[in-house]
Amino acid sequence: MNKFSELGLSRPLVVALEKIGFTQPTPIQLQSIPQILAGRDLMASAQTGSGKTAAYALPILECLLDPETMPRALVISPTRELALQVQEQFERFGTEMKLRSVAVYGGTGFDSQTRALKKGVDIVVATPGRLLDHVERRHVDLSGVEILVLDEADRLLDMGFMPQVRRIVSGLSLERQTLMFSATIDEQVERIAAQYLTEPVTVRVNPEQVEPSEISQVVYRVNEFDKDSLLVKLIKENEMPSVLVFTRTRMRADWVCDRLNESSIVCEPIHGDISQVNRERTLLRFREGKLKILVATDVAARGLDVPAISHVINYDLPGNPEDYVHRIGRTGRAGRSGIAMSFISEDEGYLVREIERLLGKKLDPDSQVRKKLPPRRFSGRGSGMASARRLG
Repeated sequence: MNKFSELGLSRPLVVALEKIGFTQPTPIQLQSIPQILAGRDLMASAQTGSGKTAAYALPILECLLDPETMPRALVISPTRELALQVQEQFERFGTEMKLRSVAVYGGTGFDSQTRALKKGVDIVVATPGRLLDHVERRHVDLSGVEILVLDEADRLLDMGFMPQVRRIVSGLSLERQTLMFSATIDEQVERIAAQYLTEPVTVRVNPEQVEPSEISQVVYRVNEFDKDSLLVKLIKENEMPSVLVFTRTRMRADWVCDRLNESSIVCEPIHGDISQVNRERTLLRFREGKLKILVATDVAARGLDVPAISHVINYDLPGNPEDYVHRIGRTGRAGRSGIAMSFISEDEGYLVREIERLLGKKLDPDSQVRKKLPPRRFSGRGSGMASARRLG
């Protein structure tokens, strides 16, 4: 099968896909769509950028062509950004269909979401906490939900959302179809699947390929206090059309943005302390290419969907190797090449070894950059300690 029409999708969906340039299904779509249309529960894992949202959004739209109860489909997502992007995908794919969807998430007012829910929607895409608030205020009745999607199931677990998810699922019909999508399937994810899925089909796309082959990875061994100088140097001396910089904490994201702006490099941070309105405005500018550099924490960037990111820079390494794979997967998408750079201080050496064990290979060191680094910005024990405190 090399066409969406051969997967059992009806004409309105195929026309909508043609209009936005979707011509051939990806592997995750090829394997998932027929199973979902057949009514099977599904547990699927695929890399970031593999097209997994469409893998469940398209068959859900197909199944909802004949409207009955409202809402009939529920997607639970770990972050506001991901919920918004998934809901946008439903709108894009459903332009030829009379189906309504809404994104429900915290960090903003209840009024517009409440009006949409009470007016009636076919598809709700929600973060767990805000959805529970609406349920408890009787703004929405989920008893008629026929299809449940747990999106980014591994992240729902990591972020501690499962107690809220359990409360939501307890109010759904036992006759529903349940789909679980995850970047990785480990023992914890399998335990959740055993609780909520009935005789599921398991789909794994490229399970042996841990990280995308199109991504060039390089590490820079650098003193902690030289990271700012190195980041400025790399950005100024290399052509970087679209850059996503990862930091460990919100405070460090603000710090890095301040240092870049001081060096006449325009950038914006994105993390949980920034208002939802400002986050959405920043993301829109980044997607449209009006902003070239974004500095983010892992949680804030989890749902970020920008196909053309050229560089990912790990200012700080993540605490676990799986998050490293998620991070670098933001570049090298849709067949494009990408570059992932990681700054490694002495204290982060053990994290590199864990990442290399997961990848099954050594990361390439750049031996030249240390010779070219400008002088250290900090001198003396006092200034260094003060800076470390500011960094968080």
